Amino acid sequence: MGIKKTLISGTILIIVLLLSMTMLSCGLTGSSPSGENGGSQDGEELSQEEIKDLGEAIEEEVIEIVDYENAQLGAEISGYMPSFLCTDTDNYVKVTVTNTSDFTWRASGSNMVRLSYHYWGQDVDFSEYDKNIRTLLPNNLEPGESAAIEVLINDITNPGTYKVEVDLVLEGYFWFSSKEVPMVEGFVFFESCRSD
Repeated sequence: MGIKKTLISGTILIIVLLLSMTMLSCGLTGSSPSGENGGSQDGEELSQEEIKDLGEAIEEEVIEIVDYENAQLGAEISGYMPSFLCTDTDNYVKVTVTNTSDFTWRASGSNMVRLSYHYWGQDVDFSEYDKNIRTLLPNNLEPGESAAIEVLINDITNPGTYKVEVDLVLEGYFWFSSKEVPMVEGFVFFESCRSD
């Protein structure tokens, strides 16, 4: 409910500001004319392009405020984990993500959603949960929207077998898997791919 009120308030704010700018540009604000053409005392009127640019700038400034603790969180991640990857080059694992939350996943700025992974050494003593490289979303994802993404995996540099789990993270808040969202996971053997 709080999310919808915020979105409605932001939309109303944009409409009011755009109407105000339009009225200013048309000379309808009640300022007395300074010349025969009815221009305002302050100088030239705003052009339609300037009004559009200003409206877009205002729209970018209106940020959806979400109560993440009470929001409906959901995601679908599909794809597969290859059985072999390289320790000495960038690896990309292709997945498709769908936003089944009730809020927009932001691709940049504060509170953005990104992809990453966790790994657990099976026959080697190397593991990492939080500090792996992040992969950006290609754009904001509204509820119901999907995107195909190549997740970069390049932090595993020691040969061996690992369990690798591709996960979504809402930066500053939580991993989606901690909210019972299934991950793309599998056992992967890592070894050097150099031919020397």
